[in-house]
Amino acid sequence: MGKNHTNSQRSGGLRSAAHAPEPFGLSDAGKEPGTAEEAFPIESPIQSPIASAIKSKVLIVHHAPLVRSGLAGLIDAGDRFTVCAQTGDAPRAREMFVEYQPHLVLLGLTLHRGNGIELIKDFERLNNTVRTLVFSAREDPVSIQRAFRAGAHGYLGIEDDGSEVLKALGWISAGYLYASTAVTQRLLESLASNEIEPARSEVKPLSDRELQVFSLIGRGFGASKLATELHLSVKTIETYQAHLKQKLGLRSATELSEKAAHWTLNSMRRNMQLRKLVKTAA
Repeated sequence: MGKNHTNSQRSGGLRSAAHAPEPFGLSDAGKEPGTAEEAFPIESPIQSPIASAIKSKVLIVHHAPLVRSGLAGLIDAGDRFTVCAQTGDAPRAREMFVEYQPHLVLLGLTLHRGNGIELIKDFERLNNTVRTLVFSAREDPVSIQRAFRAGAHGYLGIEDDGSEVLKALGWISAGYLYASTAVTQRLLESLASNEIEPARSEVKPLSDRELQVFSLIGRGFGASKLATELHLSVKTIETYQAHLKQKLGLRSATELSEKAAHWTLNSMRRNMQLRKLVKTAA
């Protein structure tokens, strides 16, 4: 690991190395990032042989066992990082974070008995030197923005290439912020259209947990299915639904379902358009 990063460094001293097509020379993880050093006059994220002899510990937190297994195999096959623990359960992830004291965390945003954004905030409070990389199917601008606001240092989409995971871990461990090509394009597109949670955004009043419930409602989850998915009681889900209706000015469960479905559908359409743009550019 490099230097420790305090909260003050997060606000003003974080290095921005979002993955982009060639300008910063990140297309090849094995070569010296000369163009990146010209843009950011700091040390290279490529460690020396002595430094890399000690592997950085990675905690994997993802709800899907197959995804966890794949990520663990990919990480352990390299010579810079090692997986110290893995889980899909948010409360267990907090316990593992304290027990194993990882250097980096690789996590998804949808978890059992919790959500990734709240977990990022908890990790930040427990140890703000740990670097966090999000690996999620959610590529809507609100989720990306809220993840970085919570304290994430990198963001990858579920369809990004496996080699991008190791590259991203290397860059965030060196002090950079990182986003894959697809995520970067999504953010730029959203900035151009003033889409990233503007002051009048319909979901701005929602907490991160409420936004998670709202998005699942939009995907057709009823109260019972939501309770099972999030490991909460039906009564708790009904309380969330009541809060959502109040904050969004809705009068019934039907209006809430329609509003959530409309928002989710628009997010899916934008993601599909983004993927087409990225494939065309490639």
